[in-house]
Amino acid sequence: MEKRRTWRSYLLVSTVGMGLSLVLLLAGQALVRMLWPDLAPADHAWPYLLVAIEGLFLGLLLGRLSNTYPGIEGFQSSLVVAVSLLVRDGFSLNLDNVVEILLMFEAHFAALYMAAFVVFLIRGGGLAWPMFVGLRYLRFKMITGISVIGVALGVAALMVVLSVMSGFEMDLKGKIIGTNAHAILQKRGIEFVEYQGVLDKLRKMPGVVAATPFVYNEVMVTSEYNLAGVFIRGIDPKTANSVTKVTMDEGGLDLLSDTDKIDAYLEERLLRSLPGGGIIEHLGPAEGDRPARPVGEGDDGPREELLDDVVTGRGTVAPADDADAGEVPMPGVLRPADVKAGGPPGIFIGKELKKILRVGVGDRINVVSPLSEELGPSGPVPRARTFRVAGVFYTGMYEYDAKSVYVTLPDAQKFFGMGDTVTGLALRFDNLDRATTRAASVLKRLDGYPYFTRTWLQMNKNLFSALKLEKVGMFIILIIVILVSAFGIISTLIMLVWEKIKEIAILKSMGATGDGIMKIFMIEGLTIGMVGTLLGVLVGWLTCLWVSSHGIQLDPEVYYIEKMPVNMDPVEFVLIAGIALHISFIATIYPARRASRLRPVEGLRYD
Repeated sequence: MEKRRTWRSYLLVSTVGMGLSLVLLLAGQALVRMLWPDLAPADHAWPYLLVAIEGLFLGLLLGRLSNTYPGIEGFQSSLVVAVSLLVRDGFSLNLDNVVEILLMFEAHFAALYMAAFVVFLIRGGGLAWPMFVGLRYLRFKMITGISVIGVALGVAALMVVLSVMSGFEMDLKGKIIGTNAHAILQKRGIEFVEYQGVLDKLRKMPGVVAATPFVYNEVMVTSEYNLAGVFIRGIDPKTANSVTKVTMDEGGLDLLSDTDKIDAYLEERLLRSLPGGGIIEHLGPAEGDRPARPVGEGDDGPREELLDDVVTGRGTVAPADDADAGEVPMPGVLRPADVKAGGPPGIFIGKELKKILRVGVGDRINVVSPLSEELGPSGPVPRARTFRVAGVFYTGMYEYDAKSVYVTLPDAQKFFGMGDTVTGLALRFDNLDRATTRAASVLKRLDGYPYFTRTWLQMNKNLFSALKLEKVGMFIILIIVILVSAFGIISTLIMLVWEKIKEIAILKSMGATGDGIMKIFMIEGLTIGMVGTLLGVLVGWLTCLWVSSHGIQLDPEVYYIEKMPVNMDPVEFVLIAGIALHISFIATIYPARRASRLRPVEGLRYD
């Protein structure tokens, strides 16, 4: 006889499920704090795995306690997990904890349902004959194929879109980390004079790979043609490269600290740009002319008229469009008269700032700061100093390439009148993802106040929050696509139930239980979901591989990247497949219950 839920069994299973959910959740959180004391649950995959294990255990238990399949009881048990996390956060919702709560609920609910389904299959009526009948009913039909394709397309679209968005996020993250330190240490209110002693302490701390002092301020830079507001950073050329990685498009760190080498660098670049790579003076002598000779060989040395032809007044590169036919445009250098001993200090500018100011390596620009203690007849006199461009860097981010300049630490201290003080210390850790906890350890080691730290994530919080919001939004939108395909499974099974009313009646008249009939249709729906999910994972994975290997070309001038990036995260793939299976499984419950509750007389009434 078919088992039915009673109020007593419902209250028993619900109470046990909700109570154990709370106990297991608290035990799991205590285990996470013991294993990873410096990690929040959202920073690691293990907390979600522990919640899934709790759901599996609870599903096995509820499956044994319940007279029927534990649908609403399982939902209530998983809902306790979400409510407990919400209470932990003081009922405050933000982007981070919403994602965490949803993922925790989904991991617990999916694991509980799957475990309860296993118990449901094993319990009463056997498994062999429902599977045999269910797979026999599930012969290929057009509507079945449409349901499978719907699930596959939803899974594949979700995988590809999230992989591409993760690729852009990883590319952006790499560019930001390459330009900035993992964290910075600063001092409140008081001048940071004792930074050398703090540096020695930091370099001995576990987890701190490198540290370097810096000066940071906002100034205005001007050239003969334009001006721009920028952030100036004074760096120590000896240690800055160990903390940040800046790609040089022109010049180098040696030119920044020693501007006397700029002329040699420009001369070498000039000679290399000459026809023949600077080995010969000119090519293609007319018949009867003297043969070409190496530059610098002979009594008269290089011809001055040749240098005068290729050197511009400002020392900038002559544009290729303005060159005459047959001529090779060559980079310019400052004339010897413009270069004096003990000239202006060096400065690095970004590639986009170079275009804005229309200057090149060797040119001079003025740096102006309104912050000054000097008073004139009309008020404070702005600080101003001439710098010489010693290099052009490229980060791949317009904001950095157009709004950042670098000078040496002593030059920045001298320009701002800071003496031997600095703005702060830039730190690099052994693990980027643990920057927050590493920074907290550093602050604790220095006894806190007046020191404070800021990590790369805090300094770019708005940007990464926007990226995460876009990713979550796209995830929810594409989950709706899978939900639409789930309705295809529901309609397929409902049509199959009404088509097989007579067969269901015969099976029940032969002794089949309601659980056995329910198993038949749940196996059919789950098979559709599994085939569609596996097909979608395969299509999505192959699509990501194709995009990663061949790539979709992008305009570097617009996107600052040559081709579309792809980051295939196995955790995301498993999560997508699990959600698709879970939705497909839930879609089978209603049609299967309708089939299990059909009375034999309804199917045999007119036969």
